[in-house]
Amino acid sequence: MGSIKPTAIPVEKGSQTEQGASLRDAKARIPKNVLWNSGSLALGLAINFLITPLLVHRLGSVQYGIWALIGELLGYSFLLDFGIRIAVTRYVARHIALNEGKEVNEVVTTGLAFTLGSAATILAIGVIVAFFFPTLFQIPHALAKEAGLAAFIVAAGMAVGFPGSLFNGCVAAVSRYDLLSLRNVAAGVLRALLLWFFLSRGYALLAVALITCGVFYFAACLDFILAFRQIPALQIRRTYLQSSTMKTLAHFSFYAFILSIAWRLLFLTDNLVVGFVLGPAAVTFYSVGMQLASVLRDSLGTITTLFAPLASQMDALNERESLRALFVGGSRIGVVYGLAGIVGLTILGPRFLGLWMGESFVTRSGPILILLSIETGFYVLAFTCGQVLYGVGRHKVNAWLSLTNATANFALSATLVRWWGPVGVAWGTVIPAFAFEAIILPVFTARLLGVSLRQFYWSAVVKPVAAALPYAGWLWAWREHGWGSSYTSLVLVVGSGLLIYGPMAWVVALDARDKNLIRRWLGKFGPWIAALQSVRSAILG
Repeated sequence: MGSIKPTAIPVEKGSQTEQGASLRDAKARIPKNVLWNSGSLALGLAINFLITPLLVHRLGSVQYGIWALIGELLGYSFLLDFGIRIAVTRYVARHIALNEGKEVNEVVTTGLAFTLGSAATILAIGVIVAFFFPTLFQIPHALAKEAGLAAFIVAAGMAVGFPGSLFNGCVAAVSRYDLLSLRNVAAGVLRALLLWFFLSRGYALLAVALITCGVFYFAACLDFILAFRQIPALQIRRTYLQSSTMKTLAHFSFYAFILSIAWRLLFLTDNLVVGFVLGPAAVTFYSVGMQLASVLRDSLGTITTLFAPLASQMDALNERESLRALFVGGSRIGVVYGLAGIVGLTILGPRFLGLWMGESFVTRSGPILILLSIETGFYVLAFTCGQVLYGVGRHKVNAWLSLTNATANFALSATLVRWWGPVGVAWGTVIPAFAFEAIILPVFTARLLGVSLRQFYWSAVVKPVAAALPYAGWLWAWREHGWGSSYTSLVLVVGSGLLIYGPMAWVVALDARDKNLIRRWLGKFGPWIAALQSVRSAILG
């Protein structure tokens, strides 16, 4: 990665630093950020691949179901952020673009004061959840006390996540996703090692909760250090606590808060619906199927999370054409990236579940994985729209549309689960997602930015899907011939399929701007390639 050098941020407004320099710096970091995010994701997938079977089999279906329910229930605690994190990221990026150092300090200090209240609130909620949790979800009497204590321990860890996320947002605002990736890797590796050590020695649910809590604190410390290293002029002082800044943040964060509610309803209520109707054991099978789709969905952040700070700086500098290019090009690249995983999971995902978790998961978790993987294709369009709308401060409509989508999702899932079981919950997610994520929100964003709908869908959807068809045919043909019954054959089939998909995406889906960006980035490796060739020549004589 090189040295962790700070971003050049002026101390006070009126610095001679050229406006727009930070935006050019952020644009230059895009390939590097994508690479680091992808590397972080790959390592996270590897860790998840190794740890999940350990958790499931060491805890058992009931205790693992309890653990999944704790995560789902306390996952709602992040609503107490009220959208402050994304608001701070947006305004820090904006003030940095305009060389307004004092305003950066006011935003961070005021946001921090707010998050301390959120941290205290989640601790109180943790006590309440610990008391009522065992009676809400049919927890066996022998595990009731342990389950309640585990819930409180996790809540104590989440409390530090509120101020930590604020400093995490500061690092994102200066587009240092390479550092954030290292932070995520460090926390993930630490958690995996601790889980492996203690679960292998017979520890169970409480140990998992304590490890999770400790890793929360470790990650928050890293966020704090990185923020102050990257913004040396950053100061937290009482004098920077401004009511006017709080009003500005609150106005922006209100709709970000609505979006947070919608996101939680969309992706964190499925297990609750399954657990409430069918019990904790059924949660295990739904959770495993959902998990792979969630990993794919989260992996889209390797690209699309870069867009909000970029859009914020473009908006501050009134670069409208750059915003349009970011919206169309970002959506296209996101879909190209997403299809590599969506096609693989829908065709070969159930077989992978059988190898990974056992044959019982093929029929019980496989259909859920397929449906939620398809939904991810709709989500990538909506997420790109959301990031751009955050950056330009026009996320109000996105908030209400997403909340409507989430409400329809919850109502449909709660209805279909009684007819079709866990698969009905997955259908309850897919059906409204198609309408809201793939059509309504992209149409609104395109019209806001003055982008032709025909141009958008042709460039961002039709061309990537066309490029993926030979890849899908390849995987399907080999599956029908019986391949995919071992990890080796799965890797060979998917790897060879991606060798087909890559050139097809280059020729059919990507435009000249995408290709030039990739060429410039690959050009940076020229000296390294030349050095390796010299070494090879020397060895071979």
